[in-house]
Order: sequence, then structure tokens, then C-alpha cells
Amino acid sequence: MKNVHIKVNISVNRAIQVLLLLLFVANIADGLLAPFFAVFVVGTISGATIKTVGFTLAIVAITKSIIQIPLARRIDKQAGEKDDFYFLAAGTVPHVFYPIGLIFATAPWHLYVLSMLSGTGIAFFMAAYYSMFSHHIDRGSEGFEWSLFSVWGLTVSTAIGGVVGGILADVVGFRWTFVTMAMFNLAACGLRLASPALSTS
Repeated sequence: MKNVHIKVNISVNRAIQVLLLLLFVANIADGLLAPFFAVFVVGTISGATIKTVGFTLAIVAITKSIIQIPLARRIDKQAGEKDDFYFLAAGTVPHVFYPIGLIFATAPWHLYVLSMLSGTGIAFFMAAYYSMFSHHIDRGSEGFEWSLFSVWGLTVSTAIGGVVGGILADVVGFRWTFVTMAMFNLAACGLRLASPALSTS
């Protein structure tokens, strides 16, 4: 009986590595908020209720949905990745200021404005991210690398962010957790701007 040798190529190009790391860091930052956001809103925002939490989350999703699709169409029509680069960077900037804004929020309408800012940032980030990821993906490894995107970039990072966010909020309080969230988003922004692996041509 002949031996069967199965060769598995798990190499990932540098650009995809950077994009995965960028999403990993950004999603850890977002995940920090998940364990306590509703508690924070109801407990610290004057006049806020559980309905306020629902409206806040809906505004993020609606804003993202309105902006992301036409923006993605615009990105597709532009040759090269220069526009992708700037849209991706622009998408990380609002999330540096979003958690800082939460520190100073005192009324539900503050949350709604911040939610529109967050939704706009997510729309810019993801429209450009999907474009760049698709451009750089290794042919023949599409399923594997999109799975890395799903598992590493989305699932594992969110899980880590949730655990760390819950611990931080319990130990040091909401304010310092928001500061930590801003620092993670600043790191993601810096990683994107400093990376030579992604072309701006």
C-alpha cells in the first residue's frame, strides 16, 4: 500500500498578515465595550434606559449601512489602493475619539451623536478593508485566509476583548477602560499608517 503524503501550505503573505493584525487589534478594542455597555448607559447617563441602549446600537448599524455600500462602490471604481489606504486610516480615527466621548457623555443624545461617529468609522474601515483584503489574498488559499479573517480577526479578538473589558471595568472602572479602548484604536491607526506591506499606489 502506497503512503499518501498531503502537503498543506499555510503560508500567508505579509500584506494579509498586517491586515489580520490590524483587524485583530481593532476588534479587541471594540470588544472591550461589550460586557458593560448597557450597564454603563443605564447607570451613568441621565435619563437613559434599556431602550436607549437599543437605539444607540441601531444608530451605529444604520449609519454604517447607509455609508458603507456607496463608499465601497466608489472604492471599486478607483484604480490602485491609495484611496483604500486613506479610507482605512480615516475609519480608525473616529474610534480613537469614540471612547473618549463616552467618558464625557451625560445625556442620551450624546450617545446618539457618538453612535453616528462610530457607524461612520466602521463603514469607512470595513469598505476599504474588504477591498484591500480581496486584492492581497493568496490565490488558491481564499477559503483559508477568509477563515483566518473570520476566526482570528473577528471571533478570537472579540472574545479576548470581552474578557479583558469585563475585567478592566470591574477592577479600574469604566473611565480607564474607555482610555484603554482609545489606546488600542490608536495602535490600530498607527499600525495602518506605519505598515510598508500595504501599497498606497
